[in-house]
Amino acid sequence: MTGHGDPGRRTADLLLTGGCVITMDPARRVLTDGAVAVTDGRVTAVGPTEDVRARWSAADTLDCTGQVVLPGLIDAHGHGGHALLKTIGVDTLSWWMRIATRTYFEHTDTGYWYADGRLAALERLRFGVTCGVSVLGSQPRSDRPEFGDAHARAYAGTGTRLVLGVGPSGLPWPRENGHWTDEGTHRRTRVDLDRMMAGAEETVAAWHNGADGRIKVAVTPYTMVPSLDPSGPATPDRATRLTAQDREQSARVRDLAARYGTRVHTDAFGGMVELAHRLDPQALLGPDVHFQHGFGLSAREVAILAETGTSVTHGPGVVVGALRGRCPVPELLDAGVTVAVTTDGCAPMSSFDLFTAVRQAQTLTQLQQRDTYLLPPGKLLEMVTIDAARAIGQDAEIGSLEEGKAADITVVDTRRPHLQPLHMPVHALVYKAGGQDVSHVVVAGRVLLRDGRPTRTDEAEVIDAAGEEARRVIARGRLGRFVTAPQWGASRQSFPDPVPFEERATP
Repeated sequence: MTGHGDPGRRTADLLLTGGCVITMDPARRVLTDGAVAVTDGRVTAVGPTEDVRARWSAADTLDCTGQVVLPGLIDAHGHGGHALLKTIGVDTLSWWMRIATRTYFEHTDTGYWYADGRLAALERLRFGVTCGVSVLGSQPRSDRPEFGDAHARAYAGTGTRLVLGVGPSGLPWPRENGHWTDEGTHRRTRVDLDRMMAGAEETVAAWHNGADGRIKVAVTPYTMVPSLDPSGPATPDRATRLTAQDREQSARVRDLAARYGTRVHTDAFGGMVELAHRLDPQALLGPDVHFQHGFGLSAREVAILAETGTSVTHGPGVVVGALRGRCPVPELLDAGVTVAVTTDGCAPMSSFDLFTAVRQAQTLTQLQQRDTYLLPPGKLLEMVTIDAARAIGQDAEIGSLEEGKAADITVVDTRRPHLQPLHMPVHALVYKAGGQDVSHVVVAGRVLLRDGRPTRTDEAEVIDAAGEEARRVIARGRLGRFVTAPQWGASRQSFPDPVPFEERATP
C-alpha cells in the first residue's frame, strides 16, 4: 500500500522510531538509532530510523527516543491461580504448596479463574511479557473445563498471548475434588484419569489456536513420572521402575497432543528423565516438549535431553526446589539444550518480572558453581526472548524482531537515573532494569500499553474485581490464618508448628 503524500513511501499501521533496537535476530543486531514498522500485525521493517522513515509512514508513531526496543518477553512457565494468593503462606514456605493446592482443588469457581487470569495478564503486560505459559493451578486442574475457559477468556480479553497448561494432576487417582458453584454452594466430585483427560481435551478443542492464534493450549501433566516425588530429585531406589499409572499417563498425554497438534509441558527432576527415556515407549521427551525445574539432573540426563531435543525451563526463584538440587544450566547450554528462564508464577513472594528472574538465574548459578563468568547478559536476554520462544515451539513467530514475524514488542524507558548513562544497553537491561520500567507494549501489532498505561483494559476495575474474588476465597478456605503480621527484631522467621490445617474442605 502506498502513502497518499509520497508515492515512494509505503503505509504501515505503526512505527516505533528513534530507539535502541535490540533485534535478537540471528545476527543479534543492536541498532543505536533504530525503528520498527508494523503492518497487519507483523513486522515489515527493522533498520536505522532514517532508512525506515524514508520508506514508511504511519498514522500512529511511538517515539522511542532514549528508550530500548526489544522483542516481547516470553515467560515459558508460570501458574494460574497464583495472582490472587500473593504473599498468602509466605512465612511458612513448607506449607505453601498444600495451601495453594487445597485452595485450587476445593475453594475456587469460574469467577476466581477469570479474575485471576485478568490480574495475571495485566501484571505480565505491565512487565513487558507478551506471551506467558499459565499452568492452571499449582498442579494442573482439568476436571472442570469451565475453569480453563474462564482463564483463557481473561487473557484473550487483555490482548496478550497465552499458553494454557491443562492435564492430569498428581497422584492419587481417583481423588475427590471440590468446587463452588455460581450460586455459592460447595460440591465435591470423584475424579479419575478419564475425567481429567476428557476435561483437558475439551479445553484443547475450545482454545488451542484461539483468539486469532494468540491462545495455545499445552497438554500438561503435573510431572513427567507421577509415581516419583513431584518436588525434587528421585532417590536411586525410587528411580528404578515405572508403574502402570506412569505408562498410562504418558500414553494418554501423547495421544491427546498428537490428535490436536499441541505441545507437551510438565515438571521433571533428576531421575525422571533417565527412567522415562529407558523404560517408557511414550516418554514425555522430544522437540515438542519443554519441562520446568530440572533440579538434580545427572550428566546422563543432560545428554538425553540434548539427544531428544527436549527443552528445559528454569525458575531460579523457587527457593525450596533449589535447596533440593541444582539445575545444571551451564551444562545444558553447553550440550546444546534450549533453556529458558521463567518466573514460575507470581506467588507467594515472586512476581512476573522476568528482569528480576534473569538476575536470580545468574546469581544462583554463579554461587552454586563459584564462577562469576557464568550466564553472561547476552545469554540471559536470549533466555527470555528467542530461546524462550524456541522452548514453547513458537520461535518462527515470536522471540525476535525480524521482518515477517508477529509484531510483539516491548519498550523499556531507559531515561531514568538507575539506567543512565546507557553505556551498554543489553547489560543495562539485565543488570538494572525492572518490569516497572516498561513504557510501551505491542502484541500482534496492537498497542496494549502506551506510556505505561493499558489501552484495552480498565486497570482499576480489574484490580477491584480481583480483590473481591481474593477475599471470597480466603473466607471459603479459611486462609486468614496465613495472613500474618511482620516479625520484627528476629533473625529467623517463626510460625506456629504444626499449623492447624485440614487437607479436605469443610464448607
